[in-house]
Amino acid sequence: MKALLQLIIRIIDQRVALSTQLARILVTYGTKYGSTADIATRVGQQFTEAGFDTDVLHANFGIDVTKYDGLVVGSPMYAGTWLPDPILLLVVNKERVTELPVALFSVGMIDVKHPGKLRDEHDTWVEKAFFDEGIQLNVIASGVFNGSYSPRNLPWWMRIVEGILRVTPRGDHRDWQQIERWSDETAQAMKSVLKSPVVDELEPQTC
Repeated sequence: MKALLQLIIRIIDQRVALSTQLARILVTYGTKYGSTADIATRVGQQFTEAGFDTDVLHANFGIDVTKYDGLVVGSPMYAGTWLPDPILLLVVNKERVTELPVALFSVGMIDVKHPGKLRDEHDTWVEKAFFDEGIQLNVIASGVFNGSYSPRNLPWWMRIVEGILRVTPRGDHRDWQQIERWSDETAQAMKSVLKSPVVDELEPQTC
């Protein structure tokens, strides 16, 4: 009887250990001056707090996406398009990412003067860049965020031009509460999509 009780306890402990294994999430991004990198870091922190094993990495085509259960990919938006690095990551791994839940986010300054414009650019670009090119993504969430801009990051000649034209709004316009809220909602969406195969194996089989 004692041996049977120990066996039952061991099986229960095994179930608990397996069911609490952390799903691995990759938060990867492109960035020019660091603003999007900061946002990606905050997204990663929120996913970690939500119970995921999270890596935050600058996008490059050498990343092994097969190690992850889900992806969050982001980039600043310049002239209606992403930077090359996150695009190449998805293109190179297009066969591998098909089955993974993916969240996308874009960062830009255009919404500071023209609210809603960044969302339009993001949605148009995602459809053209991925779906029209045959890259099938299982997109579970999509976000757009204001960025941060300082002319100090520009080459000297661009600073002169910027000083004359004043095209881009200056300052840090990132809304961290919005970013954290989106991250938390996306993490919950990721949880609802992901299924743990090790837990499924423990479920009783019926014939």
